[in-house]
Amino acid sequence: MINKILKIFFIGMMAVLLFSCATADSSGSMEDRSEAYDSGSRASQQIDSLMEDERPSEALQWIYHYRGSEHPPELDYANLEEQALKEMDKQLKQSMDDREYMKALSLYSSLDAVGQTSYIRRDYDEQNIKLEYIKNLLEFEMAGAAAVMVVQGFVSLEDVSDKDLQYFEERFTKGENRKALAKVVKELGNRSLAAQVLSEEFLSASIRMEDLLEGTVTVWVDKGLRLDRGVGYPDRSIGSGFFIDKKGYILTNYHVIESEVNPEYKGYSRLFIKLSDDRGEKIPARVVGWDRHFDIALLKTEIEAPYVFSFAGIDQFSLGEKIFAIGSPGGLNNTITSGSVSAVRRPLQTMGESIQVDVPINPGNSGGPLMNSDSEVNGIVFAGITGFEGVNFAIDGEYVKTLLPHLYGGGAIKHSWIGVGGYQAYDHLETLYVTPGSPADSLGLARGDIILSINGKKVQRNQDVRDAILGLAPGTIITMDWETTEGIKKHSRVTLAERPDVPLKEAVNADTRENLIPPMFGMVLSQVAKQQYTVEKVYTGGGADEASISANDVIVLRKWTVNEKDGYVLMQFVFKGIKAGYLESAVQLGAGLESAIFF
Repeated sequence: MINKILKIFFIGMMAVLLFSCATADSSGSMEDRSEAYDSGSRASQQIDSLMEDERPSEALQWIYHYRGSEHPPELDYANLEEQALKEMDKQLKQSMDDREYMKALSLYSSLDAVGQTSYIRRDYDEQNIKLEYIKNLLEFEMAGAAAVMVVQGFVSLEDVSDKDLQYFEERFTKGENRKALAKVVKELGNRSLAAQVLSEEFLSASIRMEDLLEGTVTVWVDKGLRLDRGVGYPDRSIGSGFFIDKKGYILTNYHVIESEVNPEYKGYSRLFIKLSDDRGEKIPARVVGWDRHFDIALLKTEIEAPYVFSFAGIDQFSLGEKIFAIGSPGGLNNTITSGSVSAVRRPLQTMGESIQVDVPINPGNSGGPLMNSDSEVNGIVFAGITGFEGVNFAIDGEYVKTLLPHLYGGGAIKHSWIGVGGYQAYDHLETLYVTPGSPADSLGLARGDIILSINGKKVQRNQDVRDAILGLAPGTIITMDWETTEGIKKHSRVTLAERPDVPLKEAVNADTRENLIPPMFGMVLSQVAKQQYTVEKVYTGGGADEASISANDVIVLRKWTVNEKDGYVLMQFVFKGIKAGYLESAVQLGAGLESAIFF
C-alpha cells in the first residue's frame, strides 16, 4: 500500500518536474526524501508496535517484507532483525519453562521458515521440543494424545534416548496403547534392548471382537422435554463414541454433543455415556475439546476404559479395502457393520475431506470408529445421505490424529489461515478472493494471483494449503511462493492469523457486494450503472456457470439479501445473455456462508 501511494505521488509530480529547472529538481528530491522519511517512520512504528505487543514473529515478517520491497523504507534492518530474533528466543525459552509446547513449536517453525534456527540453543531444537511435549502428556496421564503423536511419527524414535524410550514403553504398556507400544518395542529391538515381559504379553494377545465392543460406547445427550402441541416428549441426541485413553477419554462427533458447548443453544442439556454391557447405566461425562469444522469432540468420563482403540499409521485406506464400523444405530449398542471404501477425498467439510464408504450407517452410528482389518481406527463415522443406500461418510483419521493433542488442550480448537478464497483451476490454484485485513491482504495478494507453494511444498487445491497449515498455531510464520497476474513470481513470509469461524459471515460486514460476488457466485462483475453490471468473467463450476451466465452478459441487480442467522445470501437479478438468446431472464442465485474455498 505504501509503495502504491509513492507511485501515485511520483506520477502526479512528473508534469511539474518536466517544466522545472535545476532548482526545481532539487526541490523535488527533497519532497521524495520527505515521503521516504514518512514511509520509514510508519514502517518503524508498525514494527515497534508489534514488538511492544510481544508479537516478534509478525514483526520479523514485516522486517523481511520491507527490506525486500521494491522501495525499502530507510530502517536499521540489522538491528530490528536482531531485536525480533532475541525476543523470539526469549519467548521460546519461556514457553519451554512454562510447558507451553505448542507455542514453542510455533516459534521454532517461524524461525525455520525464515532460516534462523541456528540462532536458538541446541536443546531447543524441534526434536527436543516434541520429545518434551510427549513426555509432558505422559506425565499428566494423557497417553492417548502421546500415543497418537508417536504413531504419526511426530518424533523420530531413532533419536530418542534409551531411557526415554523405556519410559515410553512403560507408559504405553500401562495405558494399553497398542500401536504406539509396538513402534517403541520395535525400536528397542533395533537397539538389542529387551522389552518388558508385560509389553510382550500385551502385544502378543489377540484382539477379540468382544474387546472392540467393550471399547465402544453410546453417547447420550438428554435435552429434557420437547413440547409439541402442548404434549411433552423426551428430547435427546444419541450417537456413538470410543475410548482412546485408559483414563476415560472418548472420541465422538461434535454434532452429537453440540448442545453442550454451543453458546447459541439456551436449553437444558446433560451428557452421559452408556457402556456396551447392556446394564443401561448412564455414566456422566463432560466435553473436553471440540472442533466444529472437522465434527470431532473429546469427552472425559471418570471410569477406566475397558479397551483402548489405537489409530492406524500414516497409510490411508485403499479403494475397495474391507472395513468395519461399530456403533449404536437407533440406540442399539454393540452393532457391527462391514463394507468397503468407495471413495476418498470427498469435499464435504469446510476444512477437510471425507472417506466415502458403503458400510451401513444409520442415526446413532455417528461418532463410532471406522476400522481396518487390523482393528485399527482410520476414521470416525459421521454421516449418511438419506434415501441413498450405501452412501455414507467418515472423517479421515489423519485429521483426527493431527488435532487430537489440541483437543486434549481443552475448548474449541483455533485454526490458522492466510485469508484467501481459492479457485481450483485445471492445473493451478488461483486467488478468487482476499479477505480484508487478513495476512494475504497485508501482503498485497489480489484476485487472479496464483498460489504456487506453501513452506516449499507445491499446492494446486484449496485443501493442499489447509493441510499444509493444519495444526500450526496462529502467529506462526510460513513461506509462500506466488505469482501475480503480471507474471511476477514472489517469495513471501506470511504470519498466520486466527481463522474466523465462518469467514464469509465476517466478510459480508466488511467488504463490498461487488467483491463478494466472485467467491459466492463465481463471477466477476463490472459496474456500468447504479444497479447494472457487465459480466467480466465466469468461473467454471460456480453458481453463475450453473445458471448459464457467460462473459459479456448484462445483469441488472434487483435484490441482495444476507441472512446471517440461517447462513445464506440471495442474489436476485435480471440478465440478457448469449446462452439465452439475449432474452431477458429473471434469476435468483443462493450461496451459503459456510464455504470450503477458504484457507
